[in-house]
Amino acid sequence: MTQKQKPVIIVGGGVSGLSAAKRLKKAGVPIILLEGRDRLGGRVHTVDIAGNQASWVELGPFWIEDHLTNPAYHLLRDIRAEVHQHDIGPSTVRIYDQRSARWLGWTTTLWAFIKLGWSFSRFGKLRPNTSTFNNLGERIDVVLGKRPKREHLYLFKIFSESLNGGSTSDTHQNQLSDDLWEFTNHDEKSQVLISGGFRLLVELLRDSLSADEVMLSQTVSRISIQQDTSAQAPVQVATADGKIFEGSHVIVTVPLGVLKAGTITFDPPLPTSKQDVIERIGFGSVEKVVMTFKNSFWRRNPQKQDHFFSIPDPIASHGSFFDVSMSSGAGPGSPTSPCLASVFGPPKAAWVAENPEAAVKEVLSELQMMFPDTFEPPVATAASNWTTSPFSGGCYPYTSVDTQPGDFIKFAEPTHDGRVLFAGDTCAVGVGLGYVEGAMAAGERAADLIIATVTDSQSA
Repeated sequence: MTQKQKPVIIVGGGVSGLSAAKRLKKAGVPIILLEGRDRLGGRVHTVDIAGNQASWVELGPFWIEDHLTNPAYHLLRDIRAEVHQHDIGPSTVRIYDQRSARWLGWTTTLWAFIKLGWSFSRFGKLRPNTSTFNNLGERIDVVLGKRPKREHLYLFKIFSESLNGGSTSDTHQNQLSDDLWEFTNHDEKSQVLISGGFRLLVELLRDSLSADEVMLSQTVSRISIQQDTSAQAPVQVATADGKIFEGSHVIVTVPLGVLKAGTITFDPPLPTSKQDVIERIGFGSVEKVVMTFKNSFWRRNPQKQDHFFSIPDPIASHGSFFDVSMSSGAGPGSPTSPCLASVFGPPKAAWVAENPEAAVKEVLSELQMMFPDTFEPPVATAASNWTTSPFSGGCYPYTSVDTQPGDFIKFAEPTHDGRVLFAGDTCAVGVGLGYVEGAMAAGERAADLIIATVTDSQSA
């Protein structure tokens, strides 16, 4: 590579942007990475909420799924990161019914129910223009041999929302066709928690980059492509504070929610086909309230994790609690803090993002109701705000009723004669859609396309 070679500009410092940067730098291609936040990681965000190096909690992804084949896992194992099996099954899941103020003893039935949903999402077909809720409800009737109980329906509501990225009461989410039921990531996979959290992965990807290659608090507002193919700097990237960065290519790794919001303009504009795809693919939201305590007052067995649902009355999009204590340490052999995470799906996710203090209060009230004899106040709490953040606009891509076959492939395709490339979890074609490993793979794929272009031009 020559000194005169213009850098590749990477927009977004999440794991996809960092993976692309690492790949390009290893190949000798100069890079500039621009991140709007004052930190790296994007939707991967591990925070030490108690400030004691033993209270690390995830405001973004919790765990690594299917870890034996997951590249994120193997990167972390290379640095001897400590991981813990995170089991969710009949022996670890409990259900509390607020209406009767009692714990329900049907976790085996519950797990058969959830397994049915997973199996059906992989192999079944929905009747066109019929609600997801009704389709799966019919199958559940057959399997259970009776009409679903109120609690079963509530759990299906939670499950279907996690699949569809939206409320089951939303008509557009309910009318999924046969051809578009493509959610294959929610298989029964092994899961591990990372002691110290996903921040270790961010740090690992960041280590190869120098200080002058990474620029924080740089909100990109405009990406311009020169029409003159002979221009020394075909790409110009402008920031909100007036800075201009020149490069040979740009890799756009910002979340789909940012592109939907239109806060980054393109000159010339993105092709109509690309804009249509951005519009058709859904982008859902999940928010979390995370808490650390002195003691694991919710555990039946002090040595085992506990996960539980609270069934509100009236039914609402809330109620899931996950024991994530195993990820709270700073690293191998470090102390950990008892940690719980309460997860909110749509439509209440937006409320949590806008009302974090009220959300924390609601969660603690639920915990006190469920554990009246053992409940204790938290040491520290925090709530996420992915829905309202201008740097995310939500959490994860999903197949909406408007999504057409091949849309995710089209979204990942370069534009502007190959000068503008796309990465991030929405570009995870064939692997890890909406997941960390998918974002990493998409960043590396975009980098490889540029490396091949540079290599070809030099050999010509």
